[in-house]
Amino acid sequence: MKNIWFNPRFANTAPETAIFADRDGTLIRHIDYIGSPEQVELLPGVKESVHKLITRGIPFYILTNQSGVGRGYFPIEQVHACQRRLFELLEIKPEDISGWCIAPEAPGTEGGYRKPSPRFIEEALQQLGSQSIATHMIGDTLVDLETAWATNSTAWAVGCGKPQLPAACHAGEIGESYEFRDNFPACIRAIID
Repeated sequence: MKNIWFNPRFANTAPETAIFADRDGTLIRHIDYIGSPEQVELLPGVKESVHKLITRGIPFYILTNQSGVGRGYFPIEQVHACQRRLFELLEIKPEDISGWCIAPEAPGTEGGYRKPSPRFIEEALQQLGSQSIATHMIGDTLVDLETAWATNSTAWAVGCGKPQLPAACHAGEIGESYEFRDNFPACIRAIID
């Protein structure tokens, strides 16, 4: 499995909408430095929502920071094993989605794909063949929102991951524009239904 992958089937399709989602705390239950496939647990409704995106042909990307690798906690192969387990639980093949980005860099590392870097979303839009696609970035941390803002994507905060982001949202501490929903399925309903 590669760290960065774009599905060639979506090249130059210039869709109207593309969805980018954080993994841990958004699609699966948040565990700090998750390194074992046995720890991967889908959050409620995620499988159905991902299948809805696939059925409708809406490009869907998974974008995850995995600094446990850069910090030396576990090798990249363990992250790939967790990613494979995610696809098993979603009951899809990796080729069913538009792509993914696993950013293994430790915080402060220059030049990688680690969020809030806009690099992966920018490259995805290039591959899709249009910069004017309505992009949405869904996640459970401020860095996910910062990634959205850096790419002029709609920022979606979910309340099902780390507690800091919902607390900041409810306290009115986030100055820039974002949407808040309880979970990933609620975001997908709001975007496409």
